[in-house]
Amino acid sequence: MKKSLLLSATLCFFLSPLLLATGALAAEPSQALEGRLSIIWGDSQPGEEHETHRRLTLTNDAGVVTPLSMSDELLQGGVFRWNGSLVKVFPATEGETAKGELRVAAIQLLEETLLGGGVTGSQPWVSILCKYSDIAAEPRNLAYFQGMYDNAPGRLDHYWREVSYDQIDIVGSTAVDWVNLPNPQSSYVSDPGSGTDADLNSIFNHCTAAVDHLVDFSLYVGINIMINDLLDCCAWGGSRFTTLDGVTRSWRTTWNPPWGFENETVIAHEMGHGFGLPHANNFDADDNPYDSPWDVMSSAWGNATNDPTYGTLGKHINAYHKDQLGWFAPARRFVTPDDSRTTITLDHTGISDSSNYLIATIPIAGNHWYTVEARQRFGDYELALAGDAVIIHEVRTNRGEPSWAVDADQPPADFGSNPGTMWTVGETFTDAENQISVTVESATADGFIVTIEFGDSVTIFEDGFESGDTTIWSSQLP
Repeated sequence: MKKSLLLSATLCFFLSPLLLATGALAAEPSQALEGRLSIIWGDSQPGEEHETHRRLTLTNDAGVVTPLSMSDELLQGGVFRWNGSLVKVFPATEGETAKGELRVAAIQLLEETLLGGGVTGSQPWVSILCKYSDIAAEPRNLAYFQGMYDNAPGRLDHYWREVSYDQIDIVGSTAVDWVNLPNPQSSYVSDPGSGTDADLNSIFNHCTAAVDHLVDFSLYVGINIMINDLLDCCAWGGSRFTTLDGVTRSWRTTWNPPWGFENETVIAHEMGHGFGLPHANNFDADDNPYDSPWDVMSSAWGNATNDPTYGTLGKHINAYHKDQLGWFAPARRFVTPDDSRTTITLDHTGISDSSNYLIATIPIAGNHWYTVEARQRFGDYELALAGDAVIIHEVRTNRGEPSWAVDADQPPADFGSNPGTMWTVGETFTDAENQISVTVESATADGFIVTIEFGDSVTIFEDGFESGDTTIWSSQLP
């Protein structure tokens, strides 16, 4: 069986210490602002709008938080990589937005701290349960939140150990019983359940202050804030740079309304943002980042398993995200050499004791490559996947969702559970422009045997089609 695929041309930007957008600077370098860049992602509940929301802030040494507005051009220059890093921002002549965000014309990296790189070892979190002063409800009791961190199937310590191949655990995580915020809901959220204007900074400050006498924050890397009623449109995840109990750093942070903490997949998704992960995506190039069921960082709800206590559970993250966090042992990674034809065995990424490869990467440029992984309906978190298949992601690190699950359908499906996204035995993906092909040769008990060709060795049969700047052919290797 053959598949053909059309890739649309995408502008490529290269990471540099200074990124400039269009428009003039409003300030001399001496008037620029320095501080830690924080990126927070907002995720709406199912059935609501699907556009992703992002907040960028700069926090200086005095703890002053400045909301930032950056153009797509500037963001695509590599800003996402600098989450948690020390930067300098240069204001634009236009000044502030209507929301009070500082428009940024340029940003300079001063000291890089990769929140999403090399996450290993114990990663303890503390859940703070906070009630608006005018809402007395306590949707779940303390035991529920403490049990969420257990090392048992369907609980977060078990989940993160499996997903990371025991590279991380969350041992030592705990929860603090309900405390009262000093203000009513309207003080923090103008229109509960909609909009994007929840005062997350005040909620963080007031929640952490309310439990400061109970919690030694220096023992934790992350803070899950659980609110007893709605925020705005979303649950939120990312980081908050501040000083707690004498420790100054970017704290992995999430903000969760009841619909979030009643479904563990939401907490896994927001904790993923806390670990520095962006969203994943499918291949349809729309504004919806929640349409790939192959990563909890995309469609957290789709093709997911369920638990009677903790609702919808998270599935695994894709191989690109695991690789960025440093979770593959060197012997489990295959990097495709130039001008090569190699046949390898890929075990599905849910296996913790694999003796075969778990990821293959095909490098094209510094910010552009493919990843190849096997997925199988398996275990506590992957059992509801759409099928057993090889999944290929195109990775471009200059976009907001770097990893897109490649889809052979034309046009690409709205949701990536389709056969075009699942590469199975006898099918070949070919990117003729970059001289790449991946053929699924056969299935094994735990995955697939695939042949990867890269460079001059690629065999291309001219039965494809051409459009724009990129030609993708279908091929069947001899």
